[in-house]
Amino acid sequence: MKILFSNLGYATGISGSLYHHVTRAYRHVYKSTAQQQAVMAQFRQIIDREHPDLCCMIELEQGAAHTGWFNQISALMCGDYRFHDVADKYGPNSRTSKLPFHAGKSNGFLAKSEFAYDRLYFRNGTKRLIYKVTIREGLSVLFTHFSLKAEVRQKQFAEVRDLVRESDGNMIILADFNTLNGLQELKTLLDDGFLRLLNTEDQPTFTFHRWRHTLDLCLYTSPLAGSLDMKIIPQPFSDHHALLVSLS
Repeated sequence: MKILFSNLGYATGISGSLYHHVTRAYRHVYKSTAQQQAVMAQFRQIIDREHPDLCCMIELEQGAAHTGWFNQISALMCGDYRFHDVADKYGPNSRTSKLPFHAGKSNGFLAKSEFAYDRLYFRNGTKRLIYKVTIREGLSVLFTHFSLKAEVRQKQFAEVRDLVRESDGNMIILADFNTLNGLQELKTLLDDGFLRLLNTEDQPTFTFHRWRHTLDLCLYTSPLAGSLDMKIIPQPFSDHHALLVSLS
């Protein structure tokens, strides 16, 4: 079983280079269909090369005026990946999604098989969507995008800790944790040993100019120890790397 997690950066095609951030900044305001299709084609190459069973994606556009109404997940669907879901990352009743340039911003997944899933929501923060995808009996994948605000992140970490504790079976957690102050932020999640971190600190997953940081992480419940491997995959169209988790 292979699980791919990717922060697509809304298909702006902006890598971690300072040159890209300066010369392509206008894409945060408007992205052409052709440019988005080019990014989706690059991501599709990763999918075709790695053959994941489940593709978990954050920072995805469903379609809005500033994207020319282009639905990015539709561009990825094909015969091998017919099953999917996509939803507003701010929540179904959020005022944020009504603001300019926020409409259509989503998270979603593609899968080879029809997995059961739930949309869950944080009580704290602006980005609230959490996906829980059951990939087999007793094992689920949780993926989300944590807050940029340290205080809110800690509240969300506590919510996830409680969610995992209250769930039956084992769990793999994939997310952009936005651990901007270092992996010591994960104390709330890792202190009791029930959850473990698959990443190591010397594996940066985010680039901005000369800055490297480990933000995209995989956590797992302790009974899964020894059964998971992870590969970090550079994405030329994003300042985040993808994570490919293999489960034996």
